[in-house]
Amino acid sequence: MKKVALAAAALASALAGCSVTVSVPDFTPGTQPSTSLKLTSFSYSTQYRTSAEYRDQDGQVIPAGSYIICDNKSTEMYVDLDWTGGLKQVYTQFEGLKTGGTQNFSFYSYGSADYSGSAVLSATLGAGTAPLSVPGKLNAQAIVVNPVILDVKGNTFVKVQGLDAAGRYSNILESAQAFPVVDCQ
Repeated sequence: MKKVALAAAALASALAGCSVTVSVPDFTPGTQPSTSLKLTSFSYSTQYRTSAEYRDQDGQVIPAGSYIICDNKSTEMYVDLDWTGGLKQVYTQFEGLKTGGTQNFSFYSYGSADYSGSAVLSATLGAGTAPLSVPGKLNAQAIVVNPVILDVKGNTFVKVQGLDAAGRYSNILESAQAFPVVDCQ
């Protein structure tokens, strides 16, 4: 437990010198869980899909039509989320498949808690998977763009967590498979 606290303090110190504000949600233990908010399911996609199958850095075949994150370009990411209770904010975390390294950020924020129970949310991930723009709510299906893959850099899992109106964190939902992260043309 002391190691987790030391790691959090080190991360906070490292981020203090950055010009980008990174919100670190409760992907580590220690805060009061929400008793009223529960995330029930999510799916995710991006604006980019592969036009042909390819082999990743480990020799695994990635089928045509797979969603990818372009590491060298801005990538619009969509999260189709279902929940019960009041949802005020959504956080995501990317976790490297091999490295285990993580990056957390605020994905979407409502002005007040949303009790609708379902939404498709979007955010722009900048080059290097850092957020670039203010996230938004989608009303229509996104256009699929098929980039040319120049270099497969790795794979990342996606985790989603919500925040209720009282500032307490929901359960965490994790992706079943990792997104390929690639350099695109």
